[in-house]
Amino acid sequence: MKLFITDTNVFFDLMNIEALPEFFGLDFEICTTDFVVNEILRLEQAEQIQNFIRSKQLTVFSFSSDEIDEVVNLKTKRMLRRIADKSVLWKALQLKCQLLTGDKNLRNEAEENGLEVHGSIWVVMKILNAKLLTAEKGIELYEKLKIVNDSLPKEEIEKLIKKLKS
Repeated sequence: MKLFITDTNVFFDLMNIEALPEFFGLDFEICTTDFVVNEILRLEQAEQIQNFIRSKQLTVFSFSSDEIDEVVNLKTKRMLRRIADKSVLWKALQLKCQLLTGDKNLRNEAEENGLEVHGSIWVVMKILNAKLLTAEKGIELYEKLKIVNDSLPKEEIEKLIKKLKS
């Protein structure tokens, strides 16, 4: 089972397109940090995440005060403004695991540090490859993804939709 650590915006994308249960249905060990969980403020979203924590499908890493100092002082080439971003990068480096993010700066920083990085489009593709959803539902998810996250590459999504339709 592959280990993945995810940031906040992947959770938001998956919740907004209503694909969070399928994400946790993948044969992945999914982790995040308490800083990420603390960024999920809307009650219904926080409850969804808490359900996956309670069912032990989502592991949440907490940090000691020394580790928080290490996270805060982690030297990066790019400005990672949020401690949540730095915390998932620090933990992914420590665990030598793959990182799921939609943040360009975080992605580039992680890749330069030798980590494999994927985003929400890739997650939906993995859900479809695992046959957790039909092609029709996949098209629907990609269409929703274009709406809920306009920073994603629309051309790439369109190619995937076209492939699913054929």
